[in-house]
Amino acid sequence: MSESVAETVRFSRYEDFRRWTESQPGYWILVHGEPMPSPSPSRIHQEISVRLEMLLFEVVRRTGRGWVYDAPLDVKLREDTVYQPDPLVVLREHADRLRPTHIEGAPDLIIEVLSPATAHLDLWEKRYDYAQAGVQEYWIVDPESRRIELYVREGEQFRLHASAQHSGRLRSVLLPDFEVDLGTLFRDL
Repeated sequence: MSESVAETVRFSRYEDFRRWTESQPGYWILVHGEPMPSPSPSRIHQEISVRLEMLLFEVVRRTGRGWVYDAPLDVKLREDTVYQPDPLVVLREHADRLRPTHIEGAPDLIIEVLSPATAHLDLWEKRYDYAQAGVQEYWIVDPESRRIELYVREGEQFRLHASAQHSGRLRSVLLPDFEVDLGTLFRDL
């Protein structure tokens, strides 16, 4: 099915969307009922994502605090909204959100590495949807500007907690052992 045909299809139930994606090439997300193709990330995007996932693995998996996953894995926030975040964390106390095929509900921490084709979605729509769903911490990593913004949830919105560009360190509020050194993260890219 072509992208233009996909734009005319709408889904109000995750299971219908999931069945539909099985016959579609590539990866898809569902934004308020509308399926959208998820383009393949660049090598630099993948490198940053892997580096962050490895850091999270040390802090979360090796200590038994929860699970760390990376795209493509469906995160069903609502029946009509399904994203595939870059690294994400589900803490042990929220193990009931883990399903064999997807995450049901909000992960505790999500990191999105910006790509030119989807940056607007990460910066606006996803940020709003993640906060509404209950994600506690949201990191936005911009490979182009070498900037990271760390948001924490207050009420039903995110508040910018910290940011850094090119150098410096950012430490998670939710996982104080998780610290990112920007110089190391962006080295040799």
